[in-house]
Amino acid sequence: MSVCLDSISNLTNTTFNYKTALISKCKSNFSLNKPTLKEILDTISSQCNLDYMLTKNNGITLTKAKGFYIYGTAIDAYSSERIANAVIQLSNSTEEVVTDKFGMFRIYSISKIIDGIVYHSDYQISRLDLNAETGAHVLVRMQKVRELSTVNVSPESDSVNLSLLSFDQISSTSASIPIVGGESDAFNNVKLLTGVQNVSFGEQGLVIRGGSPDQNFTLVDGVPVYNTFHLLGLFSIFNSSTLNNIKVYKDAFPSKYSSRLSSVIDVRLNNGNKQKTEVNMDIGILSSGIAVNGPIVKKKLSYFVSARRTYADLLALPLQQLESQTSSTVNNTALWSYDIFAKIHYQINKDHQLSITGYNGGDQLNFDTQTEIFENQEIEEKTRGTLGWRNNLIGVQYNGSLSNRLFIEAESSLSKYNLSFGDEYSLNEDTAFISNASTSSNGLQEFRNAVDLNIVLNKNNLFQVGVGLVDYDFFPFERNFKSQNSIRSLDTTLISRKVSTQEQYAYAENKSYYNGGNITYGIRAVRFSTGSKEYIRFQPKLLLIQNITDREQLRFGISETNQFVHLVPNNNLGLPSDVWLPVTENIKPLKVTQLSTRLLSRKKKWEYQVGIFSKYYKDILEHQTGSQLHTDTDWEKNLASGTGTTYGVELMTKMKIKKKSSFYGAYTFSRSKRTMEAINEGEVYYSKYDRPHSLSTILEYRHSKVSKWVVAFNFASGNPVTIPTSRYITVING
Repeated sequence: MSVCLDSISNLTNTTFNYKTALISKCKSNFSLNKPTLKEILDTISSQCNLDYMLTKNNGITLTKAKGFYIYGTAIDAYSSERIANAVIQLSNSTEEVVTDKFGMFRIYSISKIIDGIVYHSDYQISRLDLNAETGAHVLVRMQKVRELSTVNVSPESDSVNLSLLSFDQISSTSASIPIVGGESDAFNNVKLLTGVQNVSFGEQGLVIRGGSPDQNFTLVDGVPVYNTFHLLGLFSIFNSSTLNNIKVYKDAFPSKYSSRLSSVIDVRLNNGNKQKTEVNMDIGILSSGIAVNGPIVKKKLSYFVSARRTYADLLALPLQQLESQTSSTVNNTALWSYDIFAKIHYQINKDHQLSITGYNGGDQLNFDTQTEIFENQEIEEKTRGTLGWRNNLIGVQYNGSLSNRLFIEAESSLSKYNLSFGDEYSLNEDTAFISNASTSSNGLQEFRNAVDLNIVLNKNNLFQVGVGLVDYDFFPFERNFKSQNSIRSLDTTLISRKVSTQEQYAYAENKSYYNGGNITYGIRAVRFSTGSKEYIRFQPKLLLIQNITDREQLRFGISETNQFVHLVPNNNLGLPSDVWLPVTENIKPLKVTQLSTRLLSRKKKWEYQVGIFSKYYKDILEHQTGSQLHTDTDWEKNLASGTGTTYGVELMTKMKIKKKSSFYGAYTFSRSKRTMEAINEGEVYYSKYDRPHSLSTILEYRHSKVSKWVVAFNFASGNPVTIPTSRYITVING
């Protein structure tokens, strides 16, 4: 830089005054046609963060520039809904600013007058023009994209902007995979991502990079939810009218949420229209729903309520009744599910907001039979089997700005999950009556409190620190039995257990921005108390995102996480009878070390990604074959602990085909292995969630402005199972 200043000094007959340390690391690159001295100084000032001042005798004094911090919020101009992941491009900078999950953004600039553009895939481009000295909170109101006029693209520039996001994003308007029944389900698009597969039909959850479903941390407005699918995994608990956006973290997770081994899925719900009441209906073959939102106090307080129910049971009932007319035995089977979401959002002012989110939902499967015999005496026999699971949650979240460099988030939530079985039998004769009924259930609830601070250290560093406390109550084995006959009755509790644990954590994370990329590094300290045992673990992370060129980007992540709660699978039964349990004095916390890298290349009509990942498990748990987890008193001895490895390759491509068609394809090759002394004689075996090959493709064709064709194909291998090859009958006690 000193050589450059000397050249300018010789050409303009001026003298520069500065400290050597001020310009030792400055770099400036510009090409100006017949510039004035002021244009040259302005360019150097903007690129090197310098201020200049003219003195007597053609002297120019250089000093460090005083920067300005501007913060604001991107909102929907019509509904006042906050817009996450909108991109702000300043005219005097090549770096981009992205709005966070609350639609908020922070800009550092040495220029007093700031201008640029704000764009989002679902909204029209907005201009940003403001004065940094005022210090006011900026509201950027964006209009929804309705119909775009013809856009002419100039061939002179072929540059493509590559975002520096550390997650995969899915919006509510994303094209959904066609599913049975035709219901809209934006959450279903998570299955399109590389490394993500279904467990299998009859089981609920996602397998992400060879991990089990309980290793995914799914959050609804920051509140954990323990079951996200209905009807044996057919579709999720969310519909498109409920969602605002979904973020999927597969690499190094945010330090705050590093309490699972495979992924963090952050689901944000709509806040509700603060201008006008809206009603949306979703009608499908298997289910229908309605969503209503609107203002309570215009521009300040809004509500959002949605409800959905399946009606396969109602459609099947007439057919079952028709079949039973010709038989002495009546069989009825009913399978249904429901969801109820509610949210209240209060925009206190530009700097502070408060929201309350609630959810109740679940599934129910009932089997009923009734047999009547009329011979010498009347005999009536009834059986009933039930299987049901429920999610309940409520959370309060506050988000505010204490200054233009300090932001606070505070939240408190309660989340419950319960799974119950029921079995009833009754026999009613003329002279006798017998009735037996048994119920069993398991579940958990957690009470979570957390406070987080986001601190803008300087223009290149965003620091986050937070603390949290989680109280768990587990109800793993509860069983009741009732018996009644003509002589006596019995009502007893066979098993009733409760396990209480506590998790305390603190974390610190910093994101450093530099030209063409960023690096995020952090550590989370956890203390988990269970019984008389305490576990203390430290969880470091590092994530590097670097733009190699304007079209190519390289990502690398390494992290270590622990999991203190786990879902013990019942490998002998396809139905979701799994049990949530904590680590104990004898069961150590689960641990994984993950390394991942990804190369991304993007052109105007074509994009592809190539990624490699490997995960190393320690103290991973499995349910030993033949053990009775639901009935044994010492249930810990039925769990086997060992090591595991998962590795794989992820490929993705998407392209525009002419003007009306587009193609998306994702392929993942992965292997998931376990080694445990108590299983398979200590030899390596493929886990239940091993998926060697997974292929997903989706083809869209825009038929008109209001309609399109969508064709999807999915192939997956794995899910090892041993099928019985024969059966035999034995006589016991005659």
